[in-house]
Amino acid sequence: MRIVLLEPLGVGDDKIQSYADELEKNGHEFVMYKNRTTDKDELISRAADADVVMLANLPFGDEIIEKCNHLKLISVAFSGVDHIGIKLCKQRGISVRNAAGYSTGSVAELTFGLIISVLRNLVQCDAATRAGKTKEGLIGYDLCGKTLGIVGTGAIGLKVAEIGRAFDVRLLAYSRTEKDAA
Repeated sequence: MRIVLLEPLGVGDDKIQSYADELEKNGHEFVMYKNRTTDKDELISRAADADVVMLANLPFGDEIIEKCNHLKLISVAFSGVDHIGIKLCKQRGISVRNAAGYSTGSVAELTFGLIISVLRNLVQCDAATRAGKTKEGLIGYDLCGKTLGIVGTGAIGLKVAEIGRAFDVRLLAYSRTEKDAA
């Protein structure tokens, strides 16, 4: 099998090489690209003969997938797959897998970082301070006691709810599917 890593993943070369050695020992070919490109022609060139493509959040849509005649698997080292031509993959029997759960805590924490930034006008206060101005007109709001709406009660949504409880917010959530954990 020809396995192609289309972009750097932020993992040390030695770690990737140890996996590559194992793959090659078992008769597979491993190709790793150390630079990221979004040029469709270049991506087609890199992936055209691949059986397996590995990537993170690199856009990999229908125009590219159509040119990959041997493709059996797209492995996404990321939590989402909205940058992949999923419908075409289903039609062609190409399996798409992601790394769900690898960044659940990080995403939930970032969510609260952004919530607090908006409530407290952090960006505007920083700019005012750097410009020698005051925080006049930029007084923010407390998170405690507010209502937090969560759309989707997957792993990330549930982690956001858990952190929300620590901030003493009222939680409202919506999900297409009912989950006991929610």
